Amino acid sequence: MDLSRRSFSGGTAVAEEVAAPLGTTAFGESHPHRAATPHLLQAEQLVGYLSLPTCPLANNTYKSPAQPNIVTWGSPGDATTWFNQSQCASFQTAVLKRTYPWATSGFFSRHFGLASPFARDYRAAFEHSRIPHFRRVRRVADLRPGDLIAIDYRNDQDTNTGHIVMVRSVRGTYVAPVASLNFPGETQYAVEVVDCTAEPHGVHGVGSYFAFPDSRIFNSTARTGGAGFGHMMFYASDRTGGFTRYRWSVNTSSGGAYPLAQRPVSAARIV
Repeated sequence: MDLSRRSFSGGTAVAEEVAAPLGTTAFGESHPHRAATPHLLQAEQLVGYLSLPTCPLANNTYKSPAQPNIVTWGSPGDATTWFNQSQCASFQTAVLKRTYPWATSGFFSRHFGLASPFARDYRAAFEHSRIPHFRRVRRVADLRPGDLIAIDYRNDQDTNTGHIVMVRSVRGTYVAPVASLNFPGETQYAVEVVDCTAEPHGVHGVGSYFAFPDSRIFNSTARTGGAGFGHMMFYASDRTGGFTRYRWSVNTSSGGAYPLAQRPVSAARIV
């Protein structure tokens, strides 16, 4: 199956997503009870335009540390005016600033330590702080569209500190066909996300990829970084329901199933 940018992520599917009812997604699943979360709608609109075939690929990139963060909601109907040059956390921050009057540089500096926090800063704040407009989500099964999930890589780097995604939908529980990807006492959930990354989620055509794809992977040889829709796998304790580990994609190997002791994960909801 060849899902080119025009036929999948940029043409029919995501182009229709810009104006699609809330009960549908670019991947064709239905979500009849999905809430109209304002910041998720802003993110979907931006990604929808950036994915259109009339939007240059250069308009949607994962930035280098030396480049400035630039995220632009352009003119409706003109995909060439929409632009994203950001990293995972700066993309989410830009979406929140676009959506809510309270989400200012001063707000983020006061509560997260930086005007444009990194993923590590988001994770620490979700875990340890009581922040206005944010409420921690402790159980994977309680995740809802628009929730933010932040991961700390604990790598002591200055910029690539972790990853943060926005939940688009919780697709449900998942039992991997490979036994080593299922862990005793834990339940795995497939979560559709909106994020900005240099590395899209998955390998085209491997395992269950087509059931849990990424809009930035066009075919077996073409993929690009930037903002898009993808899927990650999050595990929950059967006893508490809390996060226990995650995998980057449905076809990430067991070696990439990072437990919380190695890479902490925390989630929060905008309220």
